[in-house]
Amino acid sequence: MRLAYLVVFVVLLLNSDVLASAHIESCCRNRGVSEVCSRALCRLESPPGDIERYTIFEARTGCAHYLTEIAECLVDGRDSSECCRMSAVQAEESSCLVLCSGSSNGANRWVRYQSCLAINIPSMYTCILNSHSNAPTPPQLLKIASKTSTSAEIQWSAPAKHPELVHIYKVHVTDTSGAVHKEVIHATKLFSINLTNLRPEAKYSVFVVAHAADLSQKSTPSDIVHFSTSVASSVEGASYTSTVQTPQESTRASLACRLRMGVGTKTYMVWEKKVGSEYRKVEGSRFKITTYASEDGSGVLVSALDIRHLEKSDFGTYKCHVRGNGNYYGEVDLLAHSHAAGKPPLNPPETPLECCSRAVFRAHCHSVCHAGSEKKRGLKPGAFLPQYRCLDEFQSLLRCTLSEINNAPCCIRKKIPYHCLGMCDSNFELSKLDGYNCLEYEAHIRQCQIETISMRPEAVSNLQIRNERDTIILSWERSDKAEVL
Repeated sequence: MRLAYLVVFVVLLLNSDVLASAHIESCCRNRGVSEVCSRALCRLESPPGDIERYTIFEARTGCAHYLTEIAECLVDGRDSSECCRMSAVQAEESSCLVLCSGSSNGANRWVRYQSCLAINIPSMYTCILNSHSNAPTPPQLLKIASKTSTSAEIQWSAPAKHPELVHIYKVHVTDTSGAVHKEVIHATKLFSINLTNLRPEAKYSVFVVAHAADLSQKSTPSDIVHFSTSVASSVEGASYTSTVQTPQESTRASLACRLRMGVGTKTYMVWEKKVGSEYRKVEGSRFKITTYASEDGSGVLVSALDIRHLEKSDFGTYKCHVRGNGNYYGEVDLLAHSHAAGKPPLNPPETPLECCSRAVFRAHCHSVCHAGSEKKRGLKPGAFLPQYRCLDEFQSLLRCTLSEINNAPCCIRKKIPYHCLGMCDSNFELSKLDGYNCLEYEAHIRQCQIETISMRPEAVSNLQIRNERDTIILSWERSDKAEVL
């Protein structure tokens, strides 16, 4: 009889693992992860082998681009970071361990990240798989029930999975009013908590984590809620707005969004499109979302929405927000635009040389912009090395070459760090210090510029002028991709 019970128990455990893996693989597919990458990386019971840990991330598979989706599907609302850290083979190879909490942060430093995965992925997958039966998922329906100028009542409901495992809830409250955010953690066994002694006219963010009796077995953070103790103001509303114009005949469009986040915010951005008076979630094989958090402590979440096989119905207003917090969002309008119908600019755009020469203030640094020689030798801008203490001016040249080639979505797809996006798009700020630190991403930035240029018509050729009495006639050869009315 005891043997029979033991067999049944083992069978139940095996079935539980199989069901978890099937759910994870289905999650990966639904989030747009390719079949090859889903098979290799979304099965916790069979992590990639020694060789596959390297081959699966080769450029031809593109699996590295799906790490955010894969990480969130693998953990399914559980955080096994402590187990992964304790089980790591080499403590110094830790850049990938955030995967155990559902994050892909650190993947932009790919060599170290892949090395970490190659060494630790078997133990990481074991920890994550165990968490599926030993840890609850996040608390649900977090909300502000009431508030005053110095207090707030926070309420939530039980986790969707394994609520019976919850031993205690930890409520993370962060004062986000100043430059330095201050976090306080409260513990309770209830589904609500009354926060007192809050500062009047201050802004706060709150999330809740569910812990099992073994406190290391815990959920990922709940959806985050922002609130203000000011009666007159609110932190809700659009915090980011932009407009993207593209010809109606385009086959592709890319939208970018950035939001300042509170401590504990999930790196999962939801994109919705306005249909009538409602917003509907953007999903399907034509849409690809890339989201990551800044790593420089600025607390910014950036996201790009790529729309393939663009359709007429895709034009309109889009909203981006962190999952579970639709009241704090960015808004992007995608408009059909005809360059042929628009008025030409009053003046031609500056050349990169003119722009760079104007932007570089130190005279002895002008070799950043040009060859520094009167001889016509066909050298490109920046061909000569800058003189002493001029390296920080190199960003002036890069920004000048943008010349309306702004393409933040492309750079976000390539996971260029947030503080370097000013190299890709003049709508983002870039300090001189950032410019120096971001030069290592120049090749990726150039690729994004080429991507934008490739969709534009080439300059006309064979321009000729002919005088006929009091009339001047201009003629030229037609340019490919030119929009002609």
